[in-house]
Amino acid sequence: MLLAVSAVSGCTIDLGLIVDVTRSIKKENIVTVKARLAKLVQQFGVSEDGTHVSLETFDSKSTIHNYFKETDHHNEEAVLRLIDHAIDKLSKPTRLDLALKKADEEMFTRANGDRAGVENVMVLFTDGRSHPSQTETDVYKTYVENMKKRGVRVFVFGIGPDSRKEKHQEVLRLIGGDAVFLAQDYGNIDEAIKNFMDLMCPCKNSEGMDLALVVDKTASIGRENFLLLKGFILELVQGLPIGPDQTHTGIILFAREPTLLNTFADIRYHSSEALYNLVDRIDSRLGTRTFIDKALNAANTSLFTTKGGDRPYFPNMLILLTDGRTNRASEPYANIIPSLKAKNVKIIAVGIGDYRKFRGQLEEIAGDFVFNVQGFSEISTLYNGIMSEICGKYDILS
Repeated sequence: MLLAVSAVSGCTIDLGLIVDVTRSIKKENIVTVKARLAKLVQQFGVSEDGTHVSLETFDSKSTIHNYFKETDHHNEEAVLRLIDHAIDKLSKPTRLDLALKKADEEMFTRANGDRAGVENVMVLFTDGRSHPSQTETDVYKTYVENMKKRGVRVFVFGIGPDSRKEKHQEVLRLIGGDAVFLAQDYGNIDEAIKNFMDLMCPCKNSEGMDLALVVDKTASIGRENFLLLKGFILELVQGLPIGPDQTHTGIILFAREPTLLNTFADIRYHSSEALYNLVDRIDSRLGTRTFIDKALNAANTSLFTTKGGDRPYFPNMLILLTDGRTNRASEPYANIIPSLKAKNVKIIAVGIGDYRKFRGQLEEIAGDFVFNVQGFSEISTLYNGIMSEICGKYDILS
């Protein structure tokens, strides 16, 4: 029987555990597998209002043993009992594709208890093998990207020597990106768990901020990529301490003209759930031409003002997300940025695509605080870097 211990992180998430139970794990390792899964669960405060856990195991088929909505598993002891009973017999082959499909279609859904505004985290434990007929990259990519479009953060624990083979690592990286943790065996996974926990809830100690999200919504992005971008914004929103006396977030979408969705002063969006739902409702209709200057001006005049709800004792942050340069008819940034800087707005610029398109322009906007990825499927790799910039060094000003 696995024994409960106190949580240490103070981090509330919806945690989906996807566990490989094929014969390559080996029967003698079952006790160790259970113990390490229990140790991971014990890092979080499992409760009705705290972390919820859903467990899925897979071999030749995939089985979800409980859903987030099941209240009888909203306590740590019940989850540990479930792990103890669910992981028993090992089989074959390894149908990782079915495991990801079920996580996408059943686990991380509102109908089965996935909570809006609560950080969604999927953790896959596997030795890296997958059934030969199911290793086509598009099979895994579809399910993973579907989850990312809903704001699910995806992590992979690769356990054992097979996970270090290049052919298996290719699949693991496709699923987890740079969030792949390798361990020689389940008995040596403690360091990987520690590294994973270091990435959880990076803003949990933040006392709040006024944060503007300025989001490119032009046709050059494309519908599917925009859904991935929206999913990343959902990730950010779920990771922020949203509340009346904590973080307030205002959102501006832009193409030819900016669209202000809400201001800092709008009390309807002073909760994580309400803000999540606001982002989730953004449609995927895209505009033409990119006028970043107008969007930054809108942030300056509609958000970072007393009327817009800007609070003098909270840090001011702005995150710009774009896939291209501003239109040549745009107003020079030199006419806009100084006003934001005068209000102590820290600007972070995120460019998605070939960096040569952005070189110089994003630095003019954000100085040293520029992030870049080659494609929208990689944008979630920026999560912790961005969160550490907006949460790690700032508290309420005195």
